[in-house]
Amino acid sequence: MASRIFQDSNKNNAGDFIGESTVTQSCEPCMKTNISKAATVFCKDCDEFLCDTCKNPHIVYKPGQHNIVNIKDNKSAPDIIDMKGIDKCHEHEREIEFFCQDHSKLCCSSCVLIHRKCDQVDEIAKVSRQARPELQALKQTLIKLQSEADAIIADCEQSETDVNESFAKISSEVDEMRDRIIQLFEDAKQKFITEASELKTAETKTIGNKRDASSKVKDEISKVLSMCSVVLENGTPSQQYIYSDSIKEKRKTIESIIYDQRKIKDASTVTVSFQKS
Repeated sequence: MASRIFQDSNKNNAGDFIGESTVTQSCEPCMKTNISKAATVFCKDCDEFLCDTCKNPHIVYKPGQHNIVNIKDNKSAPDIIDMKGIDKCHEHEREIEFFCQDHSKLCCSSCVLIHRKCDQVDEIAKVSRQARPELQALKQTLIKLQSEADAIIADCEQSETDVNESFAKISSEVDEMRDRIIQLFEDAKQKFITEASELKTAETKTIGNKRDASSKVKDEISKVLSMCSVVLENGTPSQQYIYSDSIKEKRKTIESIIYDQRKIKDASTVTVSFQKS
């Protein structure tokens, strides 16, 4: 029985998409009948894992050529990836095998019955060869978004430094005015310090919130990138197709968050001035 381990370099931050996974591949025909049985061979032509019981019927009754390899042969068998349930139908808990183009929906053998009247329902095993370029492009987009998140965090840190440094100058600037307007100075000083403190608090909060949101989305991008790399390097075409489609909405969400954070303007300095009499 074949078992391989893929370990994320950021396993301490592992979430829904990636972590340390030890996987034993199940026989796919058996899974369709809700039977859990370990696969022992892999059909390269059909992109399908099989147990000893299902191997002979597969060769005899399923049309076409069948290049069968033993999973124990690490040079021949494909790498096995724990897709964290992404390749399973959440409604029927069956393996995803089809994609309905009409509704842009991944389907299992039960779901596909609901879509039998749709114009185009593709078998993933047949169309998944085109998934790798799309997943590679998606990875590049995520890398770019990660860089933008880094830039936002750097901007936040610089802005916070500027706010703190400029605030530190306020007291000395007000002290220089004290000799000219002693009485007015005391009232004005308290007013300015109070207002500046409130502004500093508000700006620091805004900067902190912006940085926290960007750090969170950066962490999420790192998780998705880790899984994306594993699927690209080691996943079967079907797994690449499924993963690519599954994280499209997450990419849109990440892009939206990055866009929203870019729109938030934060003050980089705090200044004080007097009204001329």
